Amino acid sequence: MTGYQESVSSKLPSAFIPGSLGQISMLKGSLTLFDACGIMPRAANSGSGQEPPHDSGVLIAGVNWIGDTVMAMPAVQLFRERYPEVPITMLVKPGVADLWKMHDAPDRIIVLRPGNSGTLRSVVELRSKGFEQAYILPLSIRSALIPWLAGIPERIGMPGDFRNWMLNRLVDSGSKDQHQAFEYIDMLVPGHSVTKIPRPVISVPGDIAGKADRLLESLSEPRIGFLPGAARGPSKMWPAHHFISLGIRLTKETPGSIVVMGSPGERGLCESISNAIGPRAVNMAGDTSLSEWVALLGACDLVVANDSGGMHVAAATGTPVVALYGMTDPARTGPLGDDALVIQKGVARGRDIPRDSVEAVKSLESISPDEVFEAVHARLQSGHFSFRYCQKLNENG
Repeated sequence: MTGYQESVSSKLPSAFIPGSLGQISMLKGSLTLFDACGIMPRAANSGSGQEPPHDSGVLIAGVNWIGDTVMAMPAVQLFRERYPEVPITMLVKPGVADLWKMHDAPDRIIVLRPGNSGTLRSVVELRSKGFEQAYILPLSIRSALIPWLAGIPERIGMPGDFRNWMLNRLVDSGSKDQHQAFEYIDMLVPGHSVTKIPRPVISVPGDIAGKADRLLESLSEPRIGFLPGAARGPSKMWPAHHFISLGIRLTKETPGSIVVMGSPGERGLCESISNAIGPRAVNMAGDTSLSEWVALLGACDLVVANDSGGMHVAAATGTPVVALYGMTDPARTGPLGDDALVIQKGVARGRDIPRDSVEAVKSLESISPDEVFEAVHARLQSGHFSFRYCQKLNENG
């Protein structure tokens, strides 16, 4: 459940001391630029707590990472259900814009470009829209600064990162020990009675889905996706040699193919895994747009993934997922949906694990390829692919 409180002030306090030189530089540079351009905050009210306006609609400043974006989608879906007539505009960075374009709830997407120039363009555009209410999902200074400079009267967000003075409704989430998705639900749907998080809904356009099908049509079934990378590095990555061992066994004992996927920066990792597995594995890392990658994940019969943005996307498409966790807590950041299985050997500690945590690396190492194979095998036999899968197994003798 959610508690709202008024921020102490909507103006910059004299004792404001940001926590780093980077924050000081960003804030000072932005304010100097906007003052020179004659763009400074309008007088803002103290936050009325009123219903979202039906005429101008609401602005939602979206989170920046792919996984966080997927975990924020249920809240936006629930907001849309509660306020079906209120237009929703998402302000998001380029890296996640295409994800929101595949979501039915937003009416408009505004892409936030990098740097002060991107901030200035966004402020000007938001001012022209006349928004009366903004929900700020990230905890960063910049995400609160833009609605403040745009003079949006009601600015709602969680406290943090030296930006409380730019908010006039602070959300005190009561869900700190629950899944991260509840933090966003508490903000966007105060007073809710949600106990089960709805699955994020991603709708892949027909032409993009068709292209994904064509990319996979030459591969034998079942098509099993591998996501061996993770933006957070080794503390969230099952060892590459385990992926290789799993892929070799799957191609020996099942009729299927392996589709190794990842970001352009993970191309080398994915290529080495694909080559080591053999001819029934293909590397598609870095060869697709974000939309095409989402479509490929949706077209797979099952996905084996690290705790990563790709894992969240795969689960959101409805594809069965076997997720491999080190020390991050799946109760806080696990995949959303009914068709995901988490395998974890270590003790769950939270969601902020150091990038190179030795303990997390050892926890992931302790998950054996044989254990993951049995989980994959069982899910393919019991899931939507079960009849064709068992039939092909029998044909292979």
